[in-house]
Amino acid sequence: MPAPASNGTTLSVAERMARLLGIVPWVVKQGGAHLDDIAARFDYPRDQLLEDLTQRLFFVGVHPFTPDTLIDVFIEDEVVDIQYADWFSQPMRLSTEAATRLLAAGRTVLDMSEGRVRSEAGSEAEAAPLVRALAKLRLSLGAEGGDGAGHIDVCLGDAPAATVDELRRAISERRRIEIEYYSFGRDVMTSRAVDPARLLSHDGVWYLFGWCHRARAERVFRVERIRSLAVTDTPVEAQLDAGEEPALGMAGIDRTATIRLAPEAVWAADYHDARQRTERPDGTVDAVFAVASESWLARVLVQLGPQAELVACDPGIEPDLRAATAGRMLERYRR
Repeated sequence: MPAPASNGTTLSVAERMARLLGIVPWVVKQGGAHLDDIAARFDYPRDQLLEDLTQRLFFVGVHPFTPDTLIDVFIEDEVVDIQYADWFSQPMRLSTEAATRLLAAGRTVLDMSEGRVRSEAGSEAEAAPLVRALAKLRLSLGAEGGDGAGHIDVCLGDAPAATVDELRRAISERRRIEIEYYSFGRDVMTSRAVDPARLLSHDGVWYLFGWCHRARAERVFRVERIRSLAVTDTPVEAQLDAGEEPALGMAGIDRTATIRLAPEAVWAADYHDARQRTERPDGTVDAVFAVASESWLARVLVQLGPQAELVACDPGIEPDLRAATAGRMLERYRR
């Protein structure tokens, strides 16, 4: 039996989520696995693994979160068994557009991981289910629809191409930039000198990570809100850790929304790292969340259902977001 992962290691929320996404299908395929085997295979600290299996994964499902819509996690004699909810076994009803997008995304994953797959022992076999699934999806679309997925234009964000190119040049040449930046949440325009570190496209939006000399701290800027940009001859001073996979820092997000959580949904304030919370006499909690994208907020509201109410939000966020999103979802299933 392989040695379990060290408990001295602490994983971030993003790292834990990434590992859980791999653990679930692997354990299901194995028909169960020992805690130590899972911890060693996925380099997951045993204590964190046990906590995530019993306190987080156990509650994963879809609205209305009845037993038939939740993933089942059983642990007996330190052997973990995971069973998908009945909802996940129902045939998916995808529109042609949605299926084409899924096919294109799957092909992108295979293309991006091709080099790594060939270099890691056993990875080719593990990639086989995705290859088979994409083949079935292509057949369901027919020859014309399946071939169309290879001609999709991918848009990583709506920011001006010239601005993105200049930011890439500044990062490559390690030059400080001067920008006029619009802060949406505060509705003000500010002038800033920034040492740019990296660019990230997240959920259709370009973000710039860098050291802001005005704030004297690392900040995240939405590139589409940069009104003017000048690359200076001044070398950057701040040495920021680029990281292998930079995560979107919530501290730099200036849009917020306040959600009133029912007592049984208060856990969402911890899970989604609320910036502020106010307990009310009736047991509900008003939690303020940073909103990096409206699609994220929509998913949270739909998943929590009647246990969450959007009571306040910054300009630009649709007040009736949940109903609008649920309506679009139902319309897709009617096609």
